Amino acid sequence: MARHRATPNGNIPFTAEEEAARDAEEEAWAAGAAVRAATAVQSSRRAAFQTESDILFFEEQAGEVAAGTWAAKRAEIKARFPK
Repeated sequence: MARHRATPNGNIPFTAEEEAARDAEEEAWAAGAAVRAATAVQSSRRAAFQTESDILFFEEQAGEVAAGTWAAKRAEIKARFPK
């Protein structure tokens, strides 16, 4: 399927070189999908650990919450954002 680029005077078909460059760009983007997904999971986990579980660690150390509360929260976060 030939691609076109929009110009003020209408659509102009891509040259063979432009098509090849676009195909290479799309392949590179698709190849990076796994890395982008892993980065998103890591970022989501980090944010959840900071906002939800970090305080529980200190509360557990101080005896303010039951033992295992912090570990349970970390496990829940890991289940919510699986690798």
